[in-house]
Parts: sequence; structure tokens; C-alpha cells
Amino acid sequence: MKRTLVTTVVLIIFSTMIGVAQNTNLEYANLIRDGWKLCLEKDFAGSAKLYEKAFKLNNEVPLNDRYNASCIYALSGNNNMAFHHLFITANDLKWDDYNHLINDSDLKVLHSDKRWEELKSIVMQNKEETEAHFDKDLVAVLDTIYFDDQSTRNQIRSMEEKYGRNSKEMDDFWKTILKQDSINLIKVSKILDERGWPSKSLIGKRGTSTLFLVIQHANQEAQEKYLPLIEKSVADNNLPKRQYAMFYDRLLLRRGERQIYGTQLAINNELKTPYVLPLEDPTNVDMRRAQMGLNTMQENLNRWNLIWDVETYIKELPTIEAKEKELNEKKM
Repeated sequence: MKRTLVTTVVLIIFSTMIGVAQNTNLEYANLIRDGWKLCLEKDFAGSAKLYEKAFKLNNEVPLNDRYNASCIYALSGNNNMAFHHLFITANDLKWDDYNHLINDSDLKVLHSDKRWEELKSIVMQNKEETEAHFDKDLVAVLDTIYFDDQSTRNQIRSMEEKYGRNSKEMDDFWKTILKQDSINLIKVSKILDERGWPSKSLIGKRGTSTLFLVIQHANQEAQEKYLPLIEKSVADNNLPKRQYAMFYDRLLLRRGERQIYGTQLAINNELKTPYVLPLEDPTNVDMRRAQMGLNTMQENLNRWNLIWDVETYIKELPTIEAKEKELNEKKM
């Protein structure tokens, strides 16, 4: 009886600890969401306060949140706090994206500060250490592909705002994107067919992301072809699980099945708001996302200022599936 009682007490304590952790994670996510919203509204001082409040709840602040905070502080005119977070990303988190650092317009105000050169030096050193054993020629090819993939896609929002989602100009723009996707797929297919999936130690995170993005944007035939190779790359730790989750969700939806990680959203043309595409077992999606290194559904939806309500989603799921089926039939 005593052993049963002790086990029960331990389970109760453990369950309580999980509940506290989940509540803390939710509070952190909500603070980051609200802080980002204030940033978009250009209330940078208010945004920074919410980010700092969130950071006090988390001993391991994600690099992206830390970096965003530095940009927000720079935009608010608080150079000291901007550098505080940037030096943490450089020294503690070993951030090595030197090109992003020097080209980020949010940080221009810091360029005249004497600490800027020190920061650049640290990030460059991180970059050199990361790239010491890279295949420089292959990396150069992949960098070009990455630019060709992202340079057009980065203009989608501004083009939609200027011409409208369903305009002739947007149709022409998407034709340009799809043409470039076809060219990129030919280049990447040659690499994968001849060399398999290159090791991350040879091409780095950017190179890995480039291969992933091109296959992610490819047709279903190509995605099915390279699925075994992508699964092996995940097993070999050459592709992050979170990227595989996005790829596999998209492939499942193309097959007419439900996604399982909740990474894929679409825009409602009538309401102009994003919604989660058909999702299997919504109740346990956060558990599956955690296994793949993804944040919670709520944290993911923060960027669109949406609330993740599982019960409401389950009720709406048949309607969402019917709508998607109708849209897919029109495309055929």
C-alpha cells in the first residue's frame, strides 16, 4: 500500500509539474504573440517590455525570439538592450548568419556604434568555424538557388497588397515563381541523384534549407520520389525534424489525406484570414509537434494573431474538408 501511495503521490507531483510547465509555455507564447503584434503596430517600446516579461519565464529563449527582441530594441532607439541580446545570440547561441546581420535594415541604427564591429567579428568567427570543412563549390551553387527561390517569394505580400490576390498581375507573378521553381528543381535533382543528400557538415544549415525548400515547392511527383531520401536525411541528422514535418504535411494534403503536424495553413479569400488545413487528431497535435522540434500550435498561430481552440476546430473540420475537396476538384 505504501508503494502504491508513493507512486500515486509522485504521479500527482509529476502531473502538477507538467501542468505548471504547460501554463508557463502558454504564458510565454501569449506574451511573444502580443509583443510581436505591438511591433507590427510600431509600438516598439511596448513590444520590448512584453518580450522581456516573456524571457523571465524561459531559461532557454529561442534564438529567433532573442534576435527579434534585439531588432525591436534597435527600432525603439535602445541600443544598449539591442546589443545585449545580439551578443547573447553571438556568444552563447553561436549565431553565424553574418550576411543576415549586416543586411538587416532593422539594425542600421547600430552600425555607427563602436560595438557593431565587435559583434560582426564574433558572428564572422562563428561563420568561419561552421564553414571550415564546407564544399565551397557546392555551397556557392546552393546559395544561388536559395536566392532565386526566396527573392521572388519575399515579394508575394507586397505584390498582393499592391495588385490584389486574384489580379492578373499576381497570376503573372506566380508564373514567374513557378518557372524559377522548375529551374531550381532541375539543379537540385541533379545534386540529389548524383550525390544523395549531402551532409550538413559539407553544406551547412543554409545549404540544407535550400534543398528542402526546392523539394517543398516542387510537384507531388518529385516529392514522392525524394521522400525516402528526405527520411534518411532526417535519420542521419542532416535535415531538421521540423522541416521534415512541414514537407510531410504538404505531401499528405496533396494525397488527399489529413496533415499530422498542423504546419500547413491556407487563406480564406472571403474573410482574408488564415485557417489550419485538415488535421488528423487535433487534440494531440502539440505532442506530435514537440517530437519534431516544433513550437505549439498557439505559438505558431501567434504570427497571424489567431487563437488555437481545439474544440472549435474539431467542429469546423468537416466544413474545412468539404471546402478543400471542392477547391481541389476545381483544380482538376
